[in-house]
Amino acid sequence: MPTFLVHPAQPTALSDRSDVEVPGYELWTNMIHLTDTATPIEFEDRSHESSSSVVFGSHVIQSDLSGLLNSPTQRSALNFAGPLLRLKVVSFRDDTTIGISWNHTLGDATAFFRFTHALSQLYQGLHLVYPSPTFEKPSFPQPSECAIEELRSSMYHLHELYSEEELRLKYSERTHTSERVNWSFERQDLEALHDSLRQRSLTSRLSIHDILFAYVATVLNRVLTSSIRMIKITDSYRFTGANFALPDVAGNAVIDALTPVLPEDPVDITGIARSIRETLTHYRKHEVIERWMSAASHLMLAAAKSGKSFYYPPSTDILAVNSMASIDWCSAHFGQHESHRHHMSGHGLLYLRVFGANSWRGDDGLWHAPEGRIDISIGVPQGYRQKVLDMLAQGLDSIKPED
Repeated sequence: MPTFLVHPAQPTALSDRSDVEVPGYELWTNMIHLTDTATPIEFEDRSHESSSSVVFGSHVIQSDLSGLLNSPTQRSALNFAGPLLRLKVVSFRDDTTIGISWNHTLGDATAFFRFTHALSQLYQGLHLVYPSPTFEKPSFPQPSECAIEELRSSMYHLHELYSEEELRLKYSERTHTSERVNWSFERQDLEALHDSLRQRSLTSRLSIHDILFAYVATVLNRVLTSSIRMIKITDSYRFTGANFALPDVAGNAVIDALTPVLPEDPVDITGIARSIRETLTHYRKHEVIERWMSAASHLMLAAAKSGKSFYYPPSTDILAVNSMASIDWCSAHFGQHESHRHHMSGHGLLYLRVFGANSWRGDDGLWHAPEGRIDISIGVPQGYRQKVLDMLAQGLDSIKPED
């Protein structure tokens, strides 16, 4: 299939330099090499096929999108020597897909979205909506050994270092240990549950997200043999207003907020939601973010210098949550206002991902807007997928406390 090289316009962010090494800080787990080179874009004609042969339904998370991605990334998700950005355009009978292979080193979901949105705007000949990315990085203070040890227990994902080959083996071993569950919630149903629970916790200022995360935890606790003991939430500090929080930075401006041990009652949705809210309130304090980032950056820079990377082990009692529902992915629509959809792939055990839902095509053949619908995906142990689906099908009222 043909591949084209798109060369950067001059001058680039590198100015008169042809390359520069950037260390592993601000949650970059390896050394990266910025070069003034072209970005490869593949083109594939599959006009004899429908896009439904690859993308099944409207859920954001799909099983396997590798055929829509540029082939070098397709071969290895742990290709440490490969380009951080690759693109592929596939023309189907009924759709055109744009596959963006975006290495997390380039930035978090906000950085990825803004890149995609800029690409969409430029394609349509429109002005950019968001500011250009900045590359200035904050320098966090060197943490003391005492601070590192104190925070280490809340950073369980920063404990184990492995080489590229070792990581590939460990991740391949857990490929078949979990199954993916996709589900959607109507906005009005979440708001009704939110209003009900907020009346029982007037001082906690619970958000819809707090309640959604807590609800999923109670669903799992009613099905799995091991209860969810804690919840780890990936939280952005990009817009907190701290002097080290740069809103337009091309980087990973996120921390992981870990709740204390949850209430003994595994279906106490109000208590779990309150614990989530209190945890996020604590972790959003500027001094807490700075202290956490100092320790995490220190550990990640040490890993980068060693030439190894961290292994993110699965957990049977910690629910990991990453919500991107605040990002309007479908606004990067490349001129297809009604039919544009955004998809990702992959899942992990007890890893909950939350998105704004895609548009979907109804039986009438027309596209329908999501209108605030929330889409989730979570990995559950093998053999539990249908049980979780059955529990979700009972509806949000199944867990609402009685008056």
